[in-house]
Amino acid sequence: MRRSVCILLLVIIASQSFNKLWVTLSFKMNERYISTVLCENKNRPEMHCNGRCILARKLKLAEDNEQKQRNQNQENTNILFFCKLNKLKFTGFLAAAQKDNFNRFYLHFKPSSFHNDIFRPPQVTFS
Repeated sequence: MRRSVCILLLVIIASQSFNKLWVTLSFKMNERYISTVLCENKNRPEMHCNGRCILARKLKLAEDNEQKQRNQNQENTNILFFCKLNKLKFTGFLAAAQKDNFNRFYLHFKPSSFHNDIFRPPQVTFS
C-alpha cells in the first residue's frame, strides 16, 4: 500500500515537470481527430496545418502556466537579511556612534561554557 502511494506521488510530481511532453504526446495520439474536428484551418487544406495551430496554442498555454508558477514562487520567497546597525546618540553637540550588539537576540542560544581552546581528548594507554 505504502509503495503504491509513493509511486503515485512520484508520477504526479513527474507529470508536472513534463507538461510540454504530455501536451505533445496527447497531440500525436489524437492528431487525426484534432486535424479533422478541432483545427481552425480545416476548411483550408492548402495550408497543411493538420492541427498544429491547436498544438501551438496548447504549448503556449502550458508555457504561460509555468511562467505564472515561477512568478508566484518568486513572490512567495522570503528574504532574510541581517546587518549591523549603528545608533547615533546625540549628547549636546557631539554625536557618538554607538554600535548595537548584533547578536543580542541570539546570545541566549549560545552556551555560556563555550571555550575557544582547542579540544584535546585525554590519552588512554592500554597495557
